Order: sequence, then structure tokens, then C-alpha cells
Amino acid sequence: MKVHAECYQCFIGQAIRSARLHKSNRYDLLKPVQSVVKVLQDIDVEVPPPLISEDVYGTIRKTLGIDDPYKQIKKKYNDIALSYQEFMEKEVFNSDNPLLFAIRLALAGNIIDFGSQVGKFDLESTIENTIHNPLDLTDFDRFVVELEKAKNVVLLLDNAGEIVFDKILIKTIKRLYPNVNVSVIVRGGPIINDVTVEDAKYVGLDRVANVVDSGQVIPGFWPETASSLAKEVFNSADVVISKGQGNFETLSEIDDQRVYFLFLVKCNVVARYLGMKKFSKIFIKNDKRWEKQQA
Repeated sequence: MKVHAECYQCFIGQAIRSARLHKSNRYDLLKPVQSVVKVLQDIDVEVPPPLISEDVYGTIRKTLGIDDPYKQIKKKYNDIALSYQEFMEKEVFNSDNPLLFAIRLALAGNIIDFGSQVGKFDLESTIENTIHNPLDLTDFDRFVVELEKAKNVVLLLDNAGEIVFDKILIKTIKRLYPNVNVSVIVRGGPIINDVTVEDAKYVGLDRVANVVDSGQVIPGFWPETASSLAKEVFNSADVVISKGQGNFETLSEIDDQRVYFLFLVKCNVVARYLGMKKFSKIFIKNDKRWEKQQA
């Protein structure tokens, strides 16, 4: 996906939301917005929006004087999600189709997103809706066929909090396919509420998978500029599960049919791209069959 006009509004909104976490007076709220507007004047609009975010969030952090504006929010939602873990693991284990249940649960966790146009969200109702209703677009059957033959599976992770549900998915995959090696790739540094190595270790992901950071401080994954280790892990995968809208925005630009996108649609640009409504539940193979509009 390329940058669209609505992306400018989203970047400015992110500056406002980040500032309001720590500032209250008019000048302090204006300053990061003004800095972001200056950055946006010179961006390359022919690249995926997450590649712009490094400069946008770099200037937000610099203006606020805070390296990780969402640090406390990430911890809060990691703790909230951890409180669901034991119950949800039992639900997955006792379900008729544990893998599909775990995928739906991981998908529900994608609502924990402070960089999108979601606004307020209700995690519990999202879980209920997602685990009890069909996916709107799905290649689950194709995924199972490829997973049965896979030796290496990589999850490209997205947000803190959400990663607890990803952890349950990983444990389910390893229980059903004990010979599969699972690695996860996280962000290379703090950006919005996206997952870092610190967050991954906090929820115990390092105990169920090999954790690697991308070497990129962007809310997506771009293989071309990833660290050598992240590239090696990514290239070794037989199957890639790409969590979240940011990873979709980047990898949808690349022809790589090992990739399955797993996310909730949370912006109008992506909704148009797929010909779907916002909050549609997506689990699709990266083969362009679903593309409705060049975005």
C-alpha cells in the first residue's frame, strides 16, 4: 500500500494522541503537531505508510523529550491480556478446532492498537465477537495445508497486549505440530504501542519462541532494510503469519506467498483496498486475490 491523503490526517492524529499522554497545555500539544507537519511536507508518497512513521515518531519523541511515550500503556495492556491467558488457553484446548480458535483469538487481540483510527475499544466484546463469528475473509484451509508441511514458522508481531494472544497461538501451533520451529520478529525500538523485545520477554514469549528484533523502528516489517539476523529468520520461514495492519501495509507491496495476513481492518484506506468494511476480520494469503483497489 502507498501513502494516501487520509494518512496525513492519521499521522497528525498520532502526534496529538502521543502528546496528550504526557502534556496538557495548549503550547505543548501544538508543538509535536507542528513538527510532524514539517516532516510530512517532504515525505515520499510512493512508499507504504509505516516507512514514513520512523521520521514521524522520531520527531514526536524528540519534541516530547520522551523515548517511549506509550511505555505505561503497553505494560497496562500486557497485564490486562495476561489476565485472560489461563482462561483462554483452556478455551482453545477444549474447542472443536483449536487452531482456528487460536487464530480467531489472536485476531481479536489486534484491536489493541493506539496508532490506528480505532479510538476507544472494548477488548472483551471484541474477543466475544471474533471467536464466535466467522472470519470475513479467510484462507484458513490453505494455511493448514502449508503448516502441515512447514519446518519453520515466523510470526511478525504487532502490538503489546495483543502479543499474549499471539503467544497462545504459538503454543497451539507447537502442540499440534511439535516438529515446527517458531520464531517471532518484533520492532527494533519503541514506536506507538508496538511490541519490542522488552515487551515480548515481559509476557514470556521468549519461553515459547525465538525472539528477534527487526532492526527497524517502524510499525511494520520491510525486509529490504531489516537487520541481517531478522532477514535470515524471515527468509528461513516456510510460513509467515503477519499480524496487524502495519505489517499488511508493508508486505502487501511484496510478492511473497509464504505470508498470511492476520488483522482487523482499522482504517478506511485498507477497507477500500480490500473492498471490506472497517473491523472486518481478515486471514488471507498474500497472493493479491483480495485486492480491490490499487492503494
